Amino acid sequence: MVITSIPADTGLEDLPMPSPLQWYEAPLAERIDLVRRGVPASWLRHTEAATDLNRSALCELLGLKLSTLNRKLLKRSLLSPDESERLMGLQRLIGQVEAVVRDCGDGSPFGAGRWLADWLQRPNRALGGELPASVMDTAEGREQVGRLIGAQRSGSYM
Repeated sequence: MVITSIPADTGLEDLPMPSPLQWYEAPLAERIDLVRRGVPASWLRHTEAATDLNRSALCELLGLKLSTLNRKLLKRSLLSPDESERLMGLQRLIGQVEAVVRDCGDGSPFGAGRWLADWLQRPNRALGGELPASVMDTAEGREQVGRLIGAQRSGSYM
């Protein structure tokens, strides 16, 4: 994925969504640039399908306003940088799970988005017994969830 080749004045509304793994492995500068510009609201639908969460549950998970997102979907507009960061933060976590499975698994098909959505609803000892979902509405929380997923790669469960 080469986001930097998209001119700044190009409309992003129809930009195809990268796969979670592409997003996870994309250079940081490219991810930051696109999040700052805002991602298409339509990418929310891809995340709904990947996680098997309905829009209301996805908005609650990420601390986003359902009415605002529905309006942006209808208008085919871009999400704000904050909304984009929350949505793409979840996509990055899905991509991280895909990378763990790719690197450590047997190559069998795996629904990383659905697995992550389920895992987020399980109490986690490293979070003091809290659900990982309870911290997904903040950047710090998503970062901690990423560390927990990374720990699973090495077999050390925090």
